[in-house]
Amino acid sequence: MENVVNKENISDELAFLSKKILELNKKLIESEKAKSRFLSLVANKLNNPMTALLGIMPHLKIIDTKENKALFELVCKEALTLDFRIQNLVTASEIESGNIDISYALVDPKEIIDEAIECLKYLIKEKNIEIKTNSTIKQKVVTDPKKVYIIVKNLISNGCRYGFENSVLEIDLDIKDSTFVIKVKNQGKAPEVKHKPEIFTRFAKDASGKHGLGIGLGVVREICERLDGTVDYECEDGFVTFIVKLPYDESLIDSKYGSNEFLFDSFDDAIEL
Repeated sequence: MENVVNKENISDELAFLSKKILELNKKLIESEKAKSRFLSLVANKLNNPMTALLGIMPHLKIIDTKENKALFELVCKEALTLDFRIQNLVTASEIESGNIDISYALVDPKEIIDEAIECLKYLIKEKNIEIKTNSTIKQKVVTDPKKVYIIVKNLISNGCRYGFENSVLEIDLDIKDSTFVIKVKNQGKAPEVKHKPEIFTRFAKDASGKHGLGIGLGVVREICERLDGTVDYECEDGFVTFIVKLPYDESLIDSKYGSNEFLFDSFDDAIEL
């Protein structure tokens, strides 16, 4: 009789715990949905006025003095930095909501690199970093140019932020074994993390070992996964190299993409002193 009672009690406890787990799981799902909606709302509310601001800035007239030019350059730098962070936030919100689109086009990867460098020119100038781009790719490639742009912009920015001043940052482009390979190598200390995945995890530790937003490299990892690719890094002899590998299928180069060349709609080129 006692065994029967115990079995009934255990059964009741299991049923109770199962119900609680289901309730907690439901709350977790609702919490994730609310977070995604909030992230999307904030990103879009910030993105619209930022786009307008970047469009207005090139048309501003300043008194041509050394002090005013330096001040205007500082404003441009901070505006582009803020825009960069907003774009990462927008991408993160798209990933969170599952609404991130993959759109392929026929592009020159070197042009994507040049566009990213142009946008980061103030950060590059501040650290006095020399950028060297090496490419073995002689033809245009089929890829998602906007996603690749976000990837390389974050990797170059990361290399400048955590690389040494007065150093060289190298960008290598290659197609090897049906794989589009992007390498960004900077001279600097190895990331101060115990496990590699921490670097690519949002709201975890950054390369300096400090806790922060960590959105940039997190976005890089998530985009690579959406493109069926990978991202990793290696440290050797005082250099840190991030390696992105994206699948590349030459059969995609046909009439479907031949007339779909990608052109950047960028405000960055217009902001010149």
